[in-house]
Amino acid sequence: MHTVGDARAWAIQEFRRARIKPPELSADLLLAFVLGWDRVRVLSHSEQGLPEEAWSRFVDLVRRRLNREPLQYLTGEQEFYGLPFHVSPGALIPRPETEILVEKAIDLIRNRSTRGIRFLDVGTGSGCIAISIAHQIPSAAGCAVDISAAAIEIARRNAIRHGVAGRIQLIRSNRLDCFPQKPLFDFIFSNPPYVPLKDYDSLPSEVRGYEPHAALFGGQSGLDFYRDLIPEVPSRLVPGGYLLLELGAGQAEDVKQLVEKEGIPVEVVLGDLQGIPRCLIGRKQLRSD
Repeated sequence: MHTVGDARAWAIQEFRRARIKPPELSADLLLAFVLGWDRVRVLSHSEQGLPEEAWSRFVDLVRRRLNREPLQYLTGEQEFYGLPFHVSPGALIPRPETEILVEKAIDLIRNRSTRGIRFLDVGTGSGCIAISIAHQIPSAAGCAVDISAAAIEIARRNAIRHGVAGRIQLIRSNRLDCFPQKPLFDFIFSNPPYVPLKDYDSLPSEVRGYEPHAALFGGQSGLDFYRDLIPEVPSRLVPGGYLLLELGAGQAEDVKQLVEKEGIPVEVVLGDLQGIPRCLIGRKQLRSD
């Protein structure tokens, strides 16, 4: 019988050969997933025997990881803004840079004097933006839309898991098509598909081979979704309401021009830890001049 330590050592060796990083963490997380343990227990129980069924399952997962299937899809989970989210190939894996948008949105909502904030998350995917905000702000409620039925089901599962399903209406829709052109929302958020198609070959195999292309690519320039979405925003945003958009590298100036062309002044563009402009914040004027 294989021990936990044997299985871990074998997986680490295989991951190193395939240049999958970090090999130790990948091995530990897959073992923890198979055994229903946490990582500390994996490391502290290396001499414990591994049942044959668990070994077979672990070998299968390691081989799938060697084929560059994302670790998060193998375990079905990714942490985002301190919460565990169910993930599967029907939606993008939540990424740390999106937490910039969530953190700023929470700050803005908490600083508003009004209660009962209503928000809209466009292209919700796993629901990580809307759910994280609703989880932090009990008085906030709103809608989350996605064109993908699979994504809506993943978001629904996550909303139930974190106790916010009663405050987030999940709708399958192409952008804002399902909403009348009248001021409904205090905040509109979106992490849109913004990767340029020309960058396809430069993406990691894990991304281009497994994550949904409709949620990744924004046309040749990466700006197609912004061009379609931004003109739909002003009529649905209340006076004084905020628009928060995640940005791809090098897109800040183009997206800023698109937003301001629609009469929404841009207040700030926030950078990520690498200094890349990552989150644009615009605010609709309180009244038209």
